[in-house]
Amino acid sequence: MNANMPLETFLPPAHLPDVHMLLTKDWNGMNNGVFFIRVHKWSVELLTAATAYPVVNPDVELYWPDQSALNNLFEENSYFAKSVVYCPLRWFNAYMRSPDGMALNPDSPPHLQVHPGDLLVHFPGTGQDHLGQTLGPYIAIAEEHRAEWEPPLENTNYIEETESFWKKQAPVIS
Repeated sequence: MNANMPLETFLPPAHLPDVHMLLTKDWNGMNNGVFFIRVHKWSVELLTAATAYPVVNPDVELYWPDQSALNNLFEENSYFAKSVVYCPLRWFNAYMRSPDGMALNPDSPPHLQVHPGDLLVHFPGTGQDHLGQTLGPYIAIAEEHRAEWEPPLENTNYIEETESFWKKQAPVIS
């Protein structure tokens, strides 16, 4: 939604060199719709373990196959869990709302919904039957390059918000 938002805005600072994955959580727990993952040996090991998880654990029911496998790995293996940080959902997994600002799902709190200036909007579970109807308003906003949706980073709250968030994170102990 905001092509002026540098992805580096969300990355961990240098004092957190062992943070390799950034995820978010919603009311279902971990949300891996959009995530950041560092190019690193740890990441290859994680993705290999997640891909192998249903084969190695055939009796474990995975409600959302990829997301459940990752979540189970984090719960079962501290090696993987300690290098993950859960960021605010709106940073890179914001849920849709109608372009007029009204919540499409009244149970979805505003802090989880996309706002003008946010990086992107996430459309979880949007089926093929409703794809055009659901994405249409956002495609129009993106194609029109509306100024209120594409402010420069300096005109958002993200600089202060990300700095404050990362200052509160303790370094990962290898």
